[in-house]
Amino acid sequence: MLRTMTTGSWGLLVRTLKNTWSFCLLCTEFFQWEHSCLEHMESWLKGATEKIFDTKAKALEAEIQNSLLNKLNDEAREEVKTEIDKLRSKADAYLMKDNVLEMNTFKPILMSNMDHLQEEVTEEMVQRLGTVNESHCSLTQLERFENSLEKEQESKLHALVENSKSSKVLLQDTELEEEFEDVWSKTLSNFDFRPSETDDITARVTDVLKHNLIRCGLQKHMNKLEVIGKNQASGFQVNDEHFGYRSRLKHMFEDNNRLQRIEAQQVACNVTEEYNQFVADKSSLAADFSDSYIAELLENVEKALKDKSMEIRSAFEVDLKVYLCGAACQDFQKRHDRYAKDSVLLTTITATKSKYMSDFIYKFRKRDQCQRVAQAFTSMVVKPTVLDYIYRPLGMQMVKDIQDKAQQYQSPCSFHQSLMEELVKEDHFESFKEYLLDYDKFRVRKIQETVVAHLSESSNFGIWRQQRLGEIVGKIAAAVSQTAEGASGVLSDTKPLLERVCLIVEKDGDVDVKARSCLDGPFFSITTEWDRFVTCLMELLAAMRLELAQEFSQNVEITQLLQCPIIQPQEALFERVRGCDQHCPLCRAPCELQEGHELHKALLHRPKDMLPHDSGMTEGNPGMSKDKQDLSVACSSLHSLHPDWSISHGDPNTEMPCAYWRYVWARFNESFAKEYNQEPADISDEWKEITEEEALDSLKEAFFHGQC
Repeated sequence: MLRTMTTGSWGLLVRTLKNTWSFCLLCTEFFQWEHSCLEHMESWLKGATEKIFDTKAKALEAEIQNSLLNKLNDEAREEVKTEIDKLRSKADAYLMKDNVLEMNTFKPILMSNMDHLQEEVTEEMVQRLGTVNESHCSLTQLERFENSLEKEQESKLHALVENSKSSKVLLQDTELEEEFEDVWSKTLSNFDFRPSETDDITARVTDVLKHNLIRCGLQKHMNKLEVIGKNQASGFQVNDEHFGYRSRLKHMFEDNNRLQRIEAQQVACNVTEEYNQFVADKSSLAADFSDSYIAELLENVEKALKDKSMEIRSAFEVDLKVYLCGAACQDFQKRHDRYAKDSVLLTTITATKSKYMSDFIYKFRKRDQCQRVAQAFTSMVVKPTVLDYIYRPLGMQMVKDIQDKAQQYQSPCSFHQSLMEELVKEDHFESFKEYLLDYDKFRVRKIQETVVAHLSESSNFGIWRQQRLGEIVGKIAAAVSQTAEGASGVLSDTKPLLERVCLIVEKDGDVDVKARSCLDGPFFSITTEWDRFVTCLMELLAAMRLELAQEFSQNVEITQLLQCPIIQPQEALFERVRGCDQHCPLCRAPCELQEGHELHKALLHRPKDMLPHDSGMTEGNPGMSKDKQDLSVACSSLHSLHPDWSISHGDPNTEMPCAYWRYVWARFNESFAKEYNQEPADISDEWKEITEEEALDSLKEAFFHGQC
């Protein structure tokens, strides 16, 4: 405004010092008014920007967004007009108050400048609103793309981790890059780019071809370019115009130039096939149409024709280029329509593709590492702890169940008595022989049979395992959950957290994490999101529980089951009924006294002829009877030979075998004689008349009076 006032005919008005000073004050005031106006519009634009960004996902609904943008544009015009009107009012008031500046002289100048200012500010506001709107749409599209990419990545990562978990094969970076390319291509092909408004690429294609023809000196064929973009034949056809007069005359006798036409048509077909491949390659790229596509296409045509020496006119080259450019308009228009409006977005995501790929590989490496550490912790620490919790008390529980069910396992004497009763009831010589010759082996076998029978008949074993499995898995899961509190989403070192899990589990005195030493070393010390690690751990824990539950529900051999308990039930039972390990030096009868005795004593001595002569009995002992009718065990001089054994002549079992042994002897007299290669003993008829019931009664009486 100052320049306007100081040039031309207006210069005379401001030459005086007073006028100049007043005018400078006016300019200063006007600058302040303008600054205040622009500040107000900036504030208004900020509010309008918030309205645009508040639309969020609706930013991609063209009708809604255009309506909002038009409304804001109208509001911007009205707001600018209101603010400029305020400036006009201030200018009027200022000029009326100032006596130096002439109202009629300066007012038109000021009003004209304000009109110009209104136009500039309005245009700027509308432009900036459009920019903000487009930025919001682009950011929304970018967010949608990243969400789609993340969704595809999550699906692919999950599949890769699961495959790695089952195959235990470590994928290389090149393999992961190929997997990411698959994710990237799938995301781009499925993404909804905003359709562009009508933007025909025909003019751009025509312009590139025009410059090509000029470069090749083929300007005379410019009129052929008019058909580009119009409907054209489905295939390129060779005609006479493509051959010169001399060429046609030369080949006129060759069936109307048939061979020459066939050769030219073949060249055109080859070029067309190369074009189709060219379009397919470009279409596989996630990119908008570029003029360079047409330039590259025309260079390919020129190269193909240069390699073929044919007598053809330039019209053939031009027609072929025009035909292919027409096809390119149709083929590449689709890509332009798809990507043109989001070309900036496409450029942005393409430029950051390597970052997305690096993030993809990094995520897989961390998750795979997380999965492998969780698997190792489960197999090396958790599973041994679970099996120890299940099987450590199982053997003793089985012993308790058997003792509650079978009273003979309450004491060594009860067990021995039950064995002898069972021998009579079985009525099997081989069992008697095993009992007499190898008492320890015999009773171990009987205990083993008892345990096997108990497992076969009882379902408590499976119920017990399932119950204990549920208990320990619940305790471990609770410990993991307790450790996870406050660590959600936080990158943590897994080793101290896993050690804490073990400590929490061990607080229950019934659990012993013996394999905790496996955590020593760097393998379990990784940095990962603890909640993701917990998820892996919980999944593996559930899978392990399911696997063990299925294993427990399957029918397996009893002998295989007996290998599971840490404390073998048959061994524990044997210790319960083992008693004193000493045997009578004369007849091998076991000592029946309880623990804490110094002098051993057997309740039922065995007749000597029921044992082999070399079994340890002292033949030729002075106290041993030589009469076969005397079936007692010799005891003379025994105290001097075995001072820790109590066998007196007054013991009725040393004078005459009890009814139990007489019954057995009479029952298996010939079997014993045959086994030991000796003559059968002369058994009285009285012994043969002893019944099984009488034999068992004498056995019970002997153990009752023996007070064992």
